[in-house]
Amino acid sequence: MRIGSLTFYETSLLSMGQQQSSIAKLNQQIASGQKILQPSDAPVAASQALRLSDSAALRSQFVENQLKAELALKYENVTITEIRRALTDARSTIVAITANQDPNLMYQHAGQLKAAFDRLLSLANTQDSDGNYIFAGDNAKVQPYVTVVPTPAAGVPPPPPTPFPAGYTQVVKYQGTTTGENFIEIEAGQQVQVSDLGVNVFGNIFETLYNLKQMVDIAGSDPESDANFAGDVNDAFTLSQADIDSALTNLDTVLNQVGVVENRVVGAQILVGAAQTTTKAYLNLDLDVLGNLNQLDQAAAIVELQSRQTALEAAQRAFVRTTSSSLFDYL
Repeated sequence: MRIGSLTFYETSLLSMGQQQSSIAKLNQQIASGQKILQPSDAPVAASQALRLSDSAALRSQFVENQLKAELALKYENVTITEIRRALTDARSTIVAITANQDPNLMYQHAGQLKAAFDRLLSLANTQDSDGNYIFAGDNAKVQPYVTVVPTPAAGVPPPPPTPFPAGYTQVVKYQGTTTGENFIEIEAGQQVQVSDLGVNVFGNIFETLYNLKQMVDIAGSDPESDANFAGDVNDAFTLSQADIDSALTNLDTVLNQVGVVENRVVGAQILVGAAQTTTKAYLNLDLDVLGNLNQLDQAAAIVELQSRQTALEAAQRAFVRTTSSSLFDYL
């Protein structure tokens, strides 16, 4: 009988201990709102939850990348639109220029060409919100375009101290890279180009506008009386239609290059938009499944907690009564 009493004693203590552990776990689950507190609680579900968590983390990174790509493409899209507008305005100015035009109109056109030059130079040095130059390639922190002292083309006499209407090969220096467009991974195995190199956008537009502006300036002045233009060839200069047509051809070439970039940017924006829709849908699905997998039914857990607490209290009272009975020692 004493052996039976000892067994009852040990069994009761073990049962109450297990009940207390269950109550403690339920309290933790209710506090956290999660069913799985550690992998051993539900190995299969825990493994699935880990896989879903990794998947959600990866998709979240892609969502962040997509936002970066979206912003970069917006910057370039807006800038390219402004570049096209500036080039179109410059083209209108060039079309309006004719040889032997009234000097006052020549001066006006020269001013318009200078304004177009300055506007395009500013756009070529556009920076994004992080201070990166969007047309610099790998040298994103280095200003891609800087003005330099004009360099005469091969075979052309060097300019005198005053402006000279020769063909200059470099009036703006490109300091960016000739390779190294930026790409961002927007989905597993899919990258999108988010920038273009300045050399692929602007071509020789700065030299074209500068040279024509110089020619128009000189054609609109009287070389016999204007000391600013003394020293030109034979002290005379005539702006030809060929000069105007050449500038127009160069500008149209750059406009075509800009059109290619515009199409690429629009296509990239479409890709990013589609990727955002797909990635967000799958991310939400991962999170929903993960939530359902590990989300605790609070109402059911509270009912179970109350039931276990009641059972534990009853067991404790019964144990106390039994162990304190005077007959217990004699059984």
